[in-house]
This record gives sequence, structure tokens and C-alpha cells, in this order.
Amino acid sequence: MKTRVTAVIVARQGGEHLARTLDALSKQTRQPDVILAVDNSPKQNASAQFQAFGVSQVLVGKGRLSFGEALDVAARAFPAVTGPDDLLWFLAQDSAPEPTALSELIGALEVAPSVAVVGPKQMDWERPDYIREYGLTLAQGGRTISLVTDELDQAQHDQMSDVMGVGGNGMLVRQQVWSELGGFDHQLRVVDDALDFCVRARLAGHRVSVVPTARVLNAGDGVIGAVGTDSYRARKKRARQYRSAELYRRLVYSGSGMLMWHWLALMPAAVIRSLGQLLAKRPGAVSGEFRAALFAAFSGGAVGRARKNIKRIRQAPWSALAPLRISRADVRRRESLAREAIQIRMHGEKKPLHFFSGGGAWVTLILTIVSIGAFSTLVGANAISGGALLPLGAQVSDLWAQTLWGWREGAFSIVGPADGFSVVVALLGTLTFWQPSFSLVLLWFLAMPLAGLGAWLLAARLTQRAGIRAFIAVGYGLSPALLGALHDGRPAAVMTHILLPFLFFAGIRAARSWSASATTALLFAAVVACSPSLTPALLVVWIGTLLLTGRYVPRFLAIPIPAAALVAPIVVIQVFGLNLFGLAADPEPAAASAVAPHWQLALGFPTEGLGGWLQAASFLPWANPVASVWVAILVGVLVALAFVGLFSQYPIRAQLAVAVMVLGIVTAVFASGLQVSFNGSVAVNVWPGSGLSLAWLGLIVAAGTGASILRRFSYFPALAGIAAVSLLALPALAASSLGNSRVAPSNGQTLPAYVVAQAAISPQVGTLVLTPQPDGGLGSVLVHGTGMTLEATSTFVTTGAGFAAQEKLLAETVSNLASVSGNDSAKELSALGVGFVVLTDPLAELGEQPTPQSQAMSARVKATLDANAGIEIVGNTDAGLLWRYPGYSPDAVAPLQSVLPVEPWRIIIGSVQGLIILLTLLLAIPTGSVMLDARPKRYLPGLIESEEELASIDPLAGDQDDEQN
Repeated sequence: MKTRVTAVIVARQGGEHLARTLDALSKQTRQPDVILAVDNSPKQNASAQFQAFGVSQVLVGKGRLSFGEALDVAARAFPAVTGPDDLLWFLAQDSAPEPTALSELIGALEVAPSVAVVGPKQMDWERPDYIREYGLTLAQGGRTISLVTDELDQAQHDQMSDVMGVGGNGMLVRQQVWSELGGFDHQLRVVDDALDFCVRARLAGHRVSVVPTARVLNAGDGVIGAVGTDSYRARKKRARQYRSAELYRRLVYSGSGMLMWHWLALMPAAVIRSLGQLLAKRPGAVSGEFRAALFAAFSGGAVGRARKNIKRIRQAPWSALAPLRISRADVRRRESLAREAIQIRMHGEKKPLHFFSGGGAWVTLILTIVSIGAFSTLVGANAISGGALLPLGAQVSDLWAQTLWGWREGAFSIVGPADGFSVVVALLGTLTFWQPSFSLVLLWFLAMPLAGLGAWLLAARLTQRAGIRAFIAVGYGLSPALLGALHDGRPAAVMTHILLPFLFFAGIRAARSWSASATTALLFAAVVACSPSLTPALLVVWIGTLLLTGRYVPRFLAIPIPAAALVAPIVVIQVFGLNLFGLAADPEPAAASAVAPHWQLALGFPTEGLGGWLQAASFLPWANPVASVWVAILVGVLVALAFVGLFSQYPIRAQLAVAVMVLGIVTAVFASGLQVSFNGSVAVNVWPGSGLSLAWLGLIVAAGTGASILRRFSYFPALAGIAAVSLLALPALAASSLGNSRVAPSNGQTLPAYVVAQAAISPQVGTLVLTPQPDGGLGSVLVHGTGMTLEATSTFVTTGAGFAAQEKLLAETVSNLASVSGNDSAKELSALGVGFVVLTDPLAELGEQPTPQSQAMSARVKATLDANAGIEIVGNTDAGLLWRYPGYSPDAVAPLQSVLPVEPWRIIIGSVQGLIILLTLLLAIPTGSVMLDARPKRYLPGLIESEEELASIDPLAGDQDDEQN
């Protein structure tokens, strides 16, 4: 019987691709007997080209038909089936067959009656020598795999014959089989429609083959299969389409006993795979996972109809498909080869840091030696105290418990949010889990080398010159802001100074890598948690980055989200408490210090004294002006280099650095005039050193840019800058040895040892700590257990936002204890759970002697407590005078209700924060090297599971904005 071929061409639009396809069709050595065309364009703009070509009939679609639906429209005009030699040939607007393509396909069917479907080699439209797709199969889990993809055709696959499936582009199928199987499944609108048809053909007892000598060009317009462009939007959509088709086929192909379990596993699997996508740096694929799961779960009756259709036509067992599947080992090998091929095609190469050969190791080592020498008085200490330093909790579990919504120490009977800094403290304490307070000792010794290391890494991204890198590292490691924070006992400010260069280092890479973007987000959150006053400046930098980044914006948009999650509870409660300025408070114990005047802040010094220079020159009455001029000259060297940088080879770098410097100085000046925390009756300024850390980083980077203007002679200005910074730091480096530092070794306790021993037996015992104030007042804090710890400190308390009506009872009790005419307060002490009273030494603010008023109050309280028959004196201790209340009993403590409940807020807030941080952390974990300026030529469906895997390698992939749907 004579073979009859009906060709079906589906077009979604007219134009050059359709014209080329029609021209190729006209050159076939074996012409189709009937040519049907389906104009599926919204405005039927392809009909004119079809009619001019002379097709047998033009059918009109509705503009949104899938390829399978368009074929059903064409089926209305199919000639009646007369026998097995009636064939259907499927083409699209971008399917240009070579002249012998149809004759080769027909020949393959004529010589093999058991073969029902054959497919050609699909070649690339722009690169006709490259195979775009050649044969399809399924992995063990059901994922579609293209047997050959993006390979140069050298006849290496011409021995291939039987396959599980072929693509719809250029497919030739027996019309009788097409009618028997019911055509393509309309639920598979874009991908896997042809593969599913071939699987059903196999189950019906037919064979499917590829014909190596038949070649059809494919441009990837998306009429047959998914759109083949490399844009981020197209690849993201393509990944979702493949996943949707996979899940739908899983439900259709599964056995009756497993169907329900597969359906129930759809959403849990989407959650697990989403975490995997984040870990693999494919955040854009997360939404697709859930959309695909929902598509499969709520596909209506499509699954049932497809299962009935398979049951109707099945002649062969499912095991007949097993030999045609691809093994897991082969899948892993193919994916490995695909990644290797992508990397080979990449342009550019990641520049090595040369940490050892480039001087980074030497700079870090030198700063470590300098740090040990500067703080030699702390060698051998297990804990430190002074300024805003407090010991950490004895157990790591105690540290993490303080990161949640709950009871806040220092505020009587008050529940409130934790500061974000408590998470940073918990992480620090976990590093030395055997003795958490020891982590602060390590922090003090490692602060300078870590800050220098971060600055060196940042410099390594900006210049290859070892001298400039060393200058930036040393200059930042010996920053006056850092030295001031170290001697003033400011752990949050020290952490801020260390983290800032790492934040900018990661931020530079954020445009190229999702891992770097997530790392930037975590560092951004840590800096905001440590220094809330820096938040406006960092947000300005972030907004400026969005404006300057252009097409890299998607990887920067979510950077503030972890920070927002971390500080949201304290922000909400401060805003509702109408304490907006309290948001800028330092998240550590309120400790006053002598804030520098504005001109000294502009020179980079957070406290008065110019970093110890004025004190060093104080032995001569005329030396202070000379010391001030000398310091101004040394800072002027750095400013001059920064100014020169504005005219260097990279002026934009210096301009941005100077802008950051100005932001930091403005932040420092604003913070120095803001008093939002209280230490007893003393208002405490926000620490301006954090803003100066930002300003100093900008100054040093700009100065390093200025040093590069001499190119190969840049070593000399860099050496001058190192000398200037070193001279500036000399008095501060000697401060600890000379006894001019507030930080000293500690036994790790804030309460007397006697109290600590009793607290080990009765952890809830309360200690009333009384502190005479400089103005003659009396400060009081009720502390439970072994005493105040750093992680338990909260701005909710230090800013006064955490005081409630119950504080009145405590105030009355303290007033009675301190008054000669007061009552014995036994009932109140029992109700409050007070077992001990400690009278500390009078405050010596700003290093001055106790005021007469504070001394008078101290003597008055001592006399009153000694005269109180209900209280027993224990004696003088390191923490002050100690009295014991014999009437303390845990059973007698009256339960006082909190203003706010602990639950369910503790669980809700902790869960939301933990989830956001966990997801960001998963995204931040590196999963492989990322090359610079690399761009793969084509997405590899099946070998690379998701488009986001390429986006993690391709720096431009996440930044294109293709509006195709």
C-alpha cells in the first residue's frame, strides 16, 4: 500500500522562522501528501504565509492552545485512516527539516513494522552542527533526561536506535497508533507531552526509534516544548514546567496501591526540595517547587482519565520500559560532565587571593602579636570585665534561651523581646562551650587580627598590590574606633568593627553568587544587631547599591530581610511604646564614657583624649595643642591619600569610599548626642564608635585607592599610611599596660562568691543590688541566680521601655530599706524572693572620684541596713558590702503576673526568626566554586535539574528580565 504522509505545522506567530521552515518543507525530496496548518497566533498573523505557501488547509486556533491541543484541532481535517502506512508528521514554526529528513523517517517506518514512532536529530537553529535533542528517557525517579544534548554531531550517536521516547519536533507517527492512543495528554501542555505519548506507545506494544540520518533544525520558540532561551525568567519557568510534568506523570504511572502515598507526599517533598534548592543556590526554583506540587495535586480528573487511558491500551508490562531507563550512576556521570562542560565554556577566571604569598598571613600574624602585647595584662584570664562587659551564662543552653521572647533580667516581672545582639553573644559563647565567658577573652585578643584580616580580604577584591593590601589591613586593624571600643569594654562595637569589612567583602561578590548574597544578608543582620545606630547608614548603602547595580538587583533585594526578622520584635515593642529613639540604643549594659567633641569625632576618635595622645602629653602644659596638631597631621596623611584617590585610575572606588566615610561620620555625630539608655540615674550616650568604624573603613579604602596612583611605586605612599596609622595607635596600644584601660581580668562573677554558692542550691534566689548615684539617688536592680550576664542584657530594659506597675513595689521596698524610719520590709523581701542585698561602691563616672552625694548615700544605706534587725551582715566582698535576709524561702515568693505573656509569642517569634535565618544560612553555604564573568551558552534540560543551578554559575543569569511567558 502506498505511504501517505500528512504534515501538520503549528505556528504561534508568523515571521522569519516560519518562512524558513516553509522553505525547508518545499525542498523535501519526499513531499508530504497533505499539509495542514494550524494558526495558533492571537491575531492569525501566520495565515497569510500559510496560504501563500499553498497548504492544504489552514485551521485557526484560539491563541493559547498547547501543541497537543493544536494537533487535536488539525485532527478534524485528517484524512480517514486506511492502514498502517498512513503517517502524521509534526512540525512547528521553528522546525526546518533538511531535504532528506522526511524520506529518512519514512524509510525507518517502512523497514520496521513494529516501530510506531520515529524521531529525527533535533539540531540547533543557529548552530546546525550541534545536536539540541536526540532521544528521551526517564531517570529512576521519573525525571526526563535527554540522551544527547548540546553536542557537536560527529556521528558518535548514529548507532542509537530504540529509545523510550522522542521529542515532538519532527516526530513521525503512524496515524492508526495516534488515534488508538488518543494523541497527546492535554495536561502536559508544554513539556513531556511527546515523551508521555511514546511511553504509552511502548505500553501498547509498539517500538519507538530515532533516525540518525534525519535532521530537523529547532530554534526553541516554545511551540513544541519549552522556550529555549537562556534568560533567567525563561529558565525559571522551564524548570517549573519540567517538575510539574514529572509529578503529574508520577501520579499517572504509579500503581494503585502507591497513588495515595504519592499524592500525600507532594507538598512535603516540595518543602524538602525547596530546602535543597536553597542549599544548592537555586532560590528562584523554590516557588516552582510548590507550584508544581499544587499543579499535580489539584489537576482535577486529568490523572484519573490518563490512568484509564493507559489501562485501556496497555499490552506490555511496565517492566518492559526498565531497560530503556537511565541508571542513577549514568545520571550522576552526565551531570558531572555537563557541569564540567559548562565551566570549560566559561569566560574569565576567579582571581586567587594569594593570602600567603600576597602578605595576608604576615599582616594577620603581626596584628596578632601587637594585640597580645597590647593586652598582655589579660593573658591567662578566663573572663574579663569593665565598661559594658559582663560574663556570659555558664551553660550554652542559657545563652540560646536568652535569644527568645521571655523574662528580661533587670526589669522586675517583665516579659519582652531579646535584642538581636543576644544571638551574636550566643554564637560567641558556643565557640567556647566549655567556658562561654572565655570567648570574650579570645575576642579581645583576636579583634585586631580579625579586623585586619577582613580589611585585607576586602582590599584583595580591589587591588593586586600587596603593599596597598597591607596598608588597608593594618590601617583598619589599628583603627582608633576599634582601640577605643577595646579599652572602653564595648563588645558589641568590637564585633561591629570586625564584621564591617567582611560585610563589604561579601557584598562585592553578592552580584555574582547567591551564596555571597545570603552571606551578605547574614553579616548585615549581625552588624545591625550589634550596632542598631548603624542601621540608617547601612540602609543608605543598600539603597545606593540597588540604584547602581542595575541588572544584578535581584540578588540584593532580600539582603535586609534576616536583619528585619532579627530586630522586628524589639522594633515593634519600642514603636508601640513611643520610644523610637530607643531603637538606636547599644545592645549591651549601659556604660557611660567621655564622648569626644565633634572635631575629635571627625578625626576618628570616639572618646575624648585623641586616643591617649592628650593624656600622654599632659605632663607639659603646652603639649596638648602640639599633640592635637600632631594627631591632625597623621590623620591628614590618610585624608590626603583619600583625596588623591578621587583622581586615580579608579575614581569611582574612592568616591564611593568617601561617601561611606561621610555616612559614618554623620552617624557618629548623631549618636554622640543621643541619650536613650540609663545606668541608674545617669543618661548614657549611644556609642559613636560604630559610626566611626564605618567612616574609618571608607577612609582607609579611599586612601588605598589614592596610594595606587603611583602604580608600581605605590609601596611608598602605602608605607607612609602604615606609619601614620601606627603612630596614631601608640598611646592606645600602651593603655592597658599603663592602667588606662577599663577592661581587666575577672573571675566571671558579678555577685559575691557567697551569693553564687547559694544560687547554685537555689537558682531563683534574688539579690538586690543597690548602687549610689552621683546625684545622691540610689539605683536598684533585682538580680536572680548567679548575677547579670551579657546575653541577658536588653535595650528593652536599659531604655526604660520594660518597666511596669510592679516596679513600684520594688521601689517602695528599696526606699524602706534605705530609710531609717522605714519598716523592716520583711514581707516585701519575701514576696520579691530577695535573699541577699549588695551595696556596691559609689559610681565613679568617667573615671572621676565618687561624688560627695554618692558617698553620703552609701553611708546612709550602710547604716540603715546594719540597723535592720531582719537582715544579717555578711561582710565586705569584691562586689561590695553583702547582707543576707534569713527569712528568704522559695515557697514564700509571691507569683507576680507579667504584663505580657510568654507563650505563644515565644514559640511564634522564635520559629519565624529561626526559619528565616535557617533558610538564609542554607543559601549561604557554598556548594562549589563560582567563576567570574562566566556565561554558559545553553541551558541543559535534564542534565542540569534546574535553571537556578546555572544561575549560580552564570553571573548574568539572575539579572536578565525577559518578559516571555
